[in-house]
Amino acid sequence: MTSMNAKVAQQLDYRWHRIQRLQRSNIPKSIYPWLATDQSITAKLRCAGQLKVELLEERWGVPTPRERLRLGLKDREVARIRTVVLHVDDIPVVYARSIMPARSLRGSWRYLPYLKNRPLGGYVYRSGALKRSPIEVAQLPAGILKECPDALWARRSIFMEFGPGILVNEAFYPSIGKFTSLAGRF
Repeated sequence: MTSMNAKVAQQLDYRWHRIQRLQRSNIPKSIYPWLATDQSITAKLRCAGQLKVELLEERWGVPTPRERLRLGLKDREVARIRTVVLHVDDIPVVYARSIMPARSLRGSWRYLPYLKNRPLGGYVYRSGALKRSPIEVAQLPAGILKECPDALWARRSIFMEFGPGILVNEAFYPSIGKFTSLAGRF
């Protein structure tokens, strides 16, 4: 089971930037397409191999101050917090944390709290009215995931259809680079 190093996560002040503001040469070539694509990561991973979702946590709770700020939530506003690791051919490739405010779980999104081990991306992208905020990226420090000693590149964006939307954070394990060429065109 993969988990976030809580001490590092609490102390860390992530510096998120729009991807266009970063020098592409600072990002590994095999990781950059995953950060920059506006396509479904789930769909791309399915092209690369056998996709499996490992559900780490799914609960109602209060998002972190930074997540609340990004979504424009009130201090005690609750959200469904879902943390998963996506595996391709039994290799962990993406650590994802999604924040789904209660106000956003309407219409077709009212079923999102019941996904269990199914991917969120496979469900969210079905909507014809879906809008997405610009993608922001950050380099996370080495050791933030207990099972991965490397620094990780991550991205986040908000999917909007109902309420304040759903904030999706995705951190890419270095192992995802093995699947970049198998995932098709980006």
